[in-house]
Amino acid sequence: MTTADITASFKKQPVAFACGLLCLVLGGLLYFRSDVVASDQADYDAKSAQAAKIVANVSASKNLAEQVKEIQAATREMEGRLLQSGQLGINLQYFYKLETETQVKLLDVRPNGISKTSKAAYIPVPFSVSVQGPYKQLMLFLSRLENGPHFCHFSSATFTKLAGGEGAQNLMTLTLNLELLGQP
Repeated sequence: MTTADITASFKKQPVAFACGLLCLVLGGLLYFRSDVVASDQADYDAKSAQAAKIVANVSASKNLAEQVKEIQAATREMEGRLLQSGQLGINLQYFYKLETETQVKLLDVRPNGISKTSKAAYIPVPFSVSVQGPYKQLMLFLSRLENGPHFCHFSSATFTKLAGGEGAQNLMTLTLNLELLGQP
């Protein structure tokens, strides 16, 4: 095939030759830019994920003002239940109040060492407590500690039945190691 034959064929079917040439050019471009397709797809996926996140944030922010007020109220209520670790007298008064309410005998209440190295907003304030009384009153004492105004965590609890005379038949001793949540 000579140049004259190709020119004659081109003149007979110019659209077919133009389409063929266009296919060759576009195929070459696709071949040389095929690495860009993968990076463009990754970019599209990242932007789609970011757009979905923004849409979710916008839809979740409808009641944001009310939710902030609820969280602030819950925080104020929680902070009202915290002990102040440096106020030993007030902290011990809590146990004396429980003693009178539950009619047990408070044998010993001792604050244990507080870790001063922590820079946390909330710290455990440890206590060792020993009380004496009938089982029912000791359980009432435990219940009041657990459901009381302060957040309480029991590390250990030991019941001991008193041996002895007639008056000690129903008496038991409860020894507790507990932590009340507080602020430094």
